Amino acid sequence: MYQERFYREQISSKFKLEVAYKESDLLILSDAQLDEGTTRDILVKHYETVEGYLKKTPLFFKSLSPLADDDSAPPIVREMIAAARLSGIGPFSAVAGAIATYVGRDLLKFSREIIVENGGDIFLRINSDKSLGVYLGDDYQPSVIKLKLSKRDQPFGIASSSATIGPSLNFGNADLVSVISKDAIAVDSFATAFSNQIKTLADSRLVIESAKANPAIEGILVAFSGKIFLWGDLELAE
Repeated sequence: MYQERFYREQISSKFKLEVAYKESDLLILSDAQLDEGTTRDILVKHYETVEGYLKKTPLFFKSLSPLADDDSAPPIVREMIAAARLSGIGPFSAVAGAIATYVGRDLLKFSREIIVENGGDIFLRINSDKSLGVYLGDDYQPSVIKLKLSKRDQPFGIASSSATIGPSLNFGNADLVSVISKDAIAVDSFATAFSNQIKTLADSRLVIESAKANPAIEGILVAFSGKIFLWGDLELAE
């Protein structure tokens, strides 16, 4: 469940906590101090829920295409299955976003502002504007660009996927694809799906147009072969 980090140490907040369990390694930012033991228990609960389901249903992990609904599955799994249907790929593509989202939702009981980063995926509930540094790769100058994130009344998500950074399975050639959405689970699948589709510069433009046509997507960044494309509610911070 581990994914390479694209953002570490980039968002400022009052308190910072790191918790890990098996392949999940979370960075959590908040405006109230969180109990480390309680937070880790929350992570373990949701991780083991997903792990227990995939042990019983191996296809959930192996499938590269959407699966049918399973009414007997736990809620986190049902949301992953639904997210994958929106993006057209396998449900396990949403695992990092799902873990971040379920942990983040539970932690909102203890803090008004919560940011949970799980590899390339972030669940956010922010009360003030933030800037997020995104690593594009050493071939870009600068190698890190800052995105502006405006405060919102409701949680949202950002996810990134790359064919050149990190070990995650990827069928494309994009250096980075970052997506923003109100759905912090589906955004994980969207980032992976779009990254898989980009094999040429022309594909980058096609993916941008596809994102524009999808009402669930609020913005997208594509970095490919030294070029950067931005659309929607993702803008560069000063």
